[in-house]
Amino acid sequence: MRSSKNKLRAKNLRDSKQAFLQQGLVDWHLPAFEENLGTQQLTRYPCTIKAIDENDDQHQEGSQDNLDVMTAPPQLKKPPFYAVVLFNDDYTPMEFVIEILQLYFALDLDRATEVMLTVHYRGKGVAGIYPRDIAETKAQQVNNYARSQGHPLLCQIEPQPE
Repeated sequence: MRSSKNKLRAKNLRDSKQAFLQQGLVDWHLPAFEENLGTQQLTRYPCTIKAIDENDDQHQEGSQDNLDVMTAPPQLKKPPFYAVVLFNDDYTPMEFVIEILQLYFALDLDRATEVMLTVHYRGKGVAGIYPRDIAETKAQQVNNYARSQGHPLLCQIEPQPE
């Protein structure tokens, strides 16, 4: 049953690819369209799309004069970054804050002490800057660990300007 589906899928795929190529609408940069039917997986790569203005009276079948060629490179955007911020409180010991900074943010003793003093004197301090999912995970881990040790230390994330 599965092999007959694969054969039908391969035939439909070849027919549609051939139809697009004959019409000149898509230029497949071979091997841009691969068939891997053993794993039922199709791989598609960037292709060139040719647009035809149908309202243009001068357009003739087979004419290449009225074609616009557009290539679509992938649009990559850098992920937004977030600062993981520790907030000061009157009950969490300084040594515990240093322990957190070393354990969860891999800071050495000098840098951890510097961040801890910033938190103590300015009310908050940045432990690290990460993409959103990593920042949220680290903040949650710090909050959970602080609660498990009986400390009210608060850790949150704040968006960074781009």
